[in-house]
Amino acid sequence: MNDAPRPRRQRRSYSLRTRVAAAAALGAIILTALLGWLSIVAIQRNAITQADQELNVASRIVLMQPVIAAGVLSVVTPSRDLVVTVRDNGEVAASTLMRLPKLDPGSHTVTIDDTPYRIMTTTENQQPGRVVSMGIPLNDAYHATGQQRRWVLSAAGLAMVAAAALGWMFGGRAVRPIVDLTRQVGEHSGTGESRAPVNGSGVREAEQLADAVNSLLERVRAAQAETAAALETARDFAAVSAHELRTPLTAMRTDLEVLRTLDLDAEQRAEILADLQRSETRVEATLAALERLAAGELTNERDHVETDVGDLIDQSAHDAMRHFPELTVTIDTDPELIICGLPTGLRLAIDNALTNSARHGGATRALVAAHRTPAGVVISVDDDGSGIPADERDAVFQRFIRGSRATKGGSGLGLALVAQQAQLHGGRAYFEDSTLGGVRLVLEFPDR
Repeated sequence: MNDAPRPRRQRRSYSLRTRVAAAAALGAIILTALLGWLSIVAIQRNAITQADQELNVASRIVLMQPVIAAGVLSVVTPSRDLVVTVRDNGEVAASTLMRLPKLDPGSHTVTIDDTPYRIMTTTENQQPGRVVSMGIPLNDAYHATGQQRRWVLSAAGLAMVAAAALGWMFGGRAVRPIVDLTRQVGEHSGTGESRAPVNGSGVREAEQLADAVNSLLERVRAAQAETAAALETARDFAAVSAHELRTPLTAMRTDLEVLRTLDLDAEQRAEILADLQRSETRVEATLAALERLAAGELTNERDHVETDVGDLIDQSAHDAMRHFPELTVTIDTDPELIICGLPTGLRLAIDNALTNSARHGGATRALVAAHRTPAGVVISVDDDGSGIPADERDAVFQRFIRGSRATKGGSGLGLALVAQQAQLHGGRAYFEDSTLGGVRLVLEFPDR
C-alpha cells in the first residue's frame, strides 16, 4: 500500500482585475447593506412616529369623554381603525368592539388577533383610577414599510451589480500597468539577451515593482555573464593545462618504461631517476600554480581588507634571501603604506617577482620599492639579472608562456599569477628597464 502523501492541490488563482471587481462588489454590498439597514430602521421608526402622532390627535377628543367616545365609535366606526378601551379601577367601563389589553401608561406596539396595533395608554386629565387606552392598526404602515424595504433591497442589489461591473471595467484600466509589467517580465525570462528595462509607469506600486524587477534582472544578467566568462575561462584553462602537463607526464611515462624494460647500470638509472624527479617537480609546481590561479579567480570584493604593504614586502624579502642565499634584497617603502587588498595575493605577487629574479634571471641584487602616488600605490621590483627582451615583456604575463632566457623546470605561471593579482586589485603589471641593469617589474594599484 502506498502511503506517500498526496501533493497538495494548488488553489485556483484569480486575475487582479477579477479581484478588483470582487472587492468593489463586496464594498458595495457592505455599504448598501449598512445604508439599507439604517433606511429600514428609519422607515419603521417613521411609521411608529406617524401612528403616535395620529393617536395624539385623536386623544384630544377621546380623552374629554372617553366613555361616550368609546360608545360612539362602537356605533359609528365598527371597524378597527380606532379602538378605545376605558378601565376604572382595573375593570372595563367602556370599549369599542375590539377590546385592548391592560397595559401600563405609555406607548406600546401589541399584536391582537394577528393584527399589529400601536396603543397609547394614559391617565391624563382622568378621574382617579381611570385608565384610557387608544389604538390604531399598523397594517397599512407595515405594508408601506415592506414596500419601501423591497425598494431599498432592490437598490442595494442594483448597486452591487453596478459596482461589480464598474469595478471590472475600471479595474482593467487600473491594473493595466501591472499586466504590461507582467508581459514585459515574461519577455525577459528565458532569454540571455539584453533588453530594455521593464517599464511600470502609471502606478506607483508598479513603478516600485519595475525598479525591483530591473535590479533583479540586472543582477541575473551580470551573474549569467560572469558564469559564461568563468566557463569559457575554465575551458581554456583546462585545455592549456592539459597541454602543458602532457609533456612532463609523457616524459615520466617514457622514463618508467625505460626503467621497466631496459637493463641499466647505476649511472644510467641515476640519470633516469633524476629526470623523473625533475618532471615530477615540474608537474607539482604546475599544479600548485594552477591551484593558486583558481583561488584568485574565486575571490571577490568582500575578501579585500586593509593591508600593510611595507610589512608584506619585508616578509617577502627575508624569505627570498633565506631561499636564495646569493640574493640580496633592499627595501625602499613609505613609513606607512596601507591599502585595501588581498594580503595573500599581494604576498604571492611579490614572492613570485623575487623568485623569478633569482631563479630565472640569475640576479644577486634586488630592490623592492613601494610608494604612494597621486594615482595610487606603485610597487616595483628591480634586479641585476639577465632581464627579459623587450619583445617578450607582454607575452610572459600569459599563462604557460616562458621567456627565452628562463631556466628549465618552470611552470610558466609565476608571472601570470602576478598579473592576475594586479588585475584583482584593479591595477596592472608591466616590465621596464631597471637601473640595476636587469629588469623592473612594476605593479600599479589605484586608490579604491
